[in-house]
Amino acid sequence: MKIVQVANFVHETSGGMRTALRALQTQYLAHGHEVVLIRPGIESQTTESDGVTNFMIRGPVLPMTGGYRVIVGRRELKHILRSLQPDGVELSDKSTLFWVPKWCKKNGIACVVISHERTDLVLNSLGWKRFPLIPIVRYFRRVIARYAGAIVCASHFAAAEFNGQSGTVHIVPLGVDSSQFVSSDKSPEWGTPFTLVVCARLSPEKNVDVAIEALRILCRNEICQMLVLGDGPLMSKLQEQASGLPVHFMGHVTDRNMLANLLTFADVVVNLGHVETFGLVSLEALASGTPVIVASAGASCEVVDSTCGAVVDLQPEKIVAAINQFRQLSREDLRIQCELRAGNFTWAATGARMVELFTSSIGISRYVNHS
Repeated sequence: MKIVQVANFVHETSGGMRTALRALQTQYLAHGHEVVLIRPGIESQTTESDGVTNFMIRGPVLPMTGGYRVIVGRRELKHILRSLQPDGVELSDKSTLFWVPKWCKKNGIACVVISHERTDLVLNSLGWKRFPLIPIVRYFRRVIARYAGAIVCASHFAAAEFNGQSGTVHIVPLGVDSSQFVSSDKSPEWGTPFTLVVCARLSPEKNVDVAIEALRILCRNEICQMLVLGDGPLMSKLQEQASGLPVHFMGHVTDRNMLANLLTFADVVVNLGHVETFGLVSLEALASGTPVIVASAGASCEVVDSTCGAVVDLQPEKIVAAINQFRQLSREDLRIQCELRAGNFTWAATGARMVELFTSSIGISRYVNHS
């Protein structure tokens, strides 16, 4: 089977979506399928890497997104898809590429849409609610729901965007690479200084400012520090807020082994994104043996439970209270519980389920096209 991944909003500093695309590529290849990736870039070009053919289509930067590009024109993408003659298209977008499921259905190609974000909530977080975009986004969603062979959501929170609009929504949790994110090297003792790690894009919906204020409270009574792994439009503002505090801004960490080491080194990982549709970094932290504090809103609370972390409202005092509760526990016992929880999520299971959805969608698409 030839699977073509088509995605917007992907570049070198992308987080969870880029990780998911690569992990699924690995799974598809392991199942013996051919994989192609099409995404926007500065210029149109074609490359080959790790058994995957990569098509880049020239696309503009979308304002107020910190550099993310989108495919706007249809002609080049249609030409590439026709030339590839895929069995299935995996679409990671619900904006400018909303038309792809309808085009695929017309051409007898199975289309599985992965809903990586809650577009209804992201618009509000980015301050776009003052623009007349919500009716447009709703239209895009209706078209996708009508023509996609399957819509994949990583959580119930993500699936809520399609309530009442589609009977083809499937909950398929993401996975974690347990060979890269491991807890065996984690110290059985709490660190000195006590280390908080935030791994997130520095944008409003990630609520990194709340984590910094929690650190301010902690610093009154104990020696602690915070490592901020990520980049984004709020970098300068957050650096100003953290002035005088032991906060180390490390930028976007591209080396996955380094990221794994930092998550293992952390005493606690704080992931406060309130519109997360899964929270992959929370899962990677758990696999590294590190408890996670997540926001009560969003999907991370579907990954973290009371055995391996805490779910809190977006208040610094609540975060501090959760950290103090962790410190009353054995770090080694927490490590074991975190690892056990992460073991419930594997990329092998995610990949197998995606292949099942493609197989069933391909059968339906061929039948419809033949009819």
